[in-house]
Amino acid sequence: MELRRLRDKANVPQAVAAETIDGSETKISRVEAGKTGVNRLELVALLDLYGVKDEKFRNDLIELSRNSRKRGWWQQRRDIPTPKLMELIELESTASQIFEYKAMLVPGLFQTEDYARAVMSGFPSTDDESVESWVQVRMERQKLLTRDDAPRIFCILDEAALHRQIGGPKVMAAQLRKLVEINNPPHLSIQVLPFTLGAHAGTDGSFQIFSYPAPVAMDIVFMEQKASRVFVEEEADQEPYLTAAEHLRTQALSSPDSMRLISALAAEFDRT
Repeated sequence: MELRRLRDKANVPQAVAAETIDGSETKISRVEAGKTGVNRLELVALLDLYGVKDEKFRNDLIELSRNSRKRGWWQQRRDIPTPKLMELIELESTASQIFEYKAMLVPGLFQTEDYARAVMSGFPSTDDESVESWVQVRMERQKLLTRDDAPRIFCILDEAALHRQIGGPKVMAAQLRKLVEINNPPHLSIQVLPFTLGAHAGTDGSFQIFSYPAPVAMDIVFMEQKASRVFVEEEADQEPYLTAAEHLRTQALSSPDSMRLISALAAEFDRT
């Protein structure tokens, strides 16, 4: 709250504050909403930017930050490939609810090691060492699903993601069986958009929505692109995604029917 007050007083846009700490406007929003902390260097940089010169006041804020910040596992590792991935991990680790629509792949939080390795190996610029690093980070992320305070997750999969043979038939069979194993409505609900549906509310691409309860009471829409990640925070800009999420949940097969379809496809891959 104090950082928000200081930024407003100094008339500094969020974009400028984000650039100063080499982060995104999403991170500044979440810092000011009390959803994530800043390290000492980031805090000092922001205080300098906001023109805060009172040494006692600065030291008090630095001490407050040091005492109140709880470091997540992602902040203690040196093998997180990119700062943007670290922001994504932080978003999913602190959200109370996650909605995800995937058009082409099984979401990272649900992938088996072999499936994840095959996905990573598909990128032409990724060497074997980098692939293993990405896979291990992805497996660490999945511990979120078994936490006592795990977020509620709604996942909508296009049927295309279930047919694409990532890693071959055996890898796909194991991956599909894992989806059936972890499905646990209402805590973790997986639904499928069948081919027979035709056009639907997600035909223009995958996206995620991270939700946070009061007093923050905010949503963040996230989309991943080839060379960047997009965060949508303005309510007016989020509305199409929130509406699409509701339509997708209605258009998809029920969770039980989805599990029957996924199990049938896993059996087909087993016979291949």
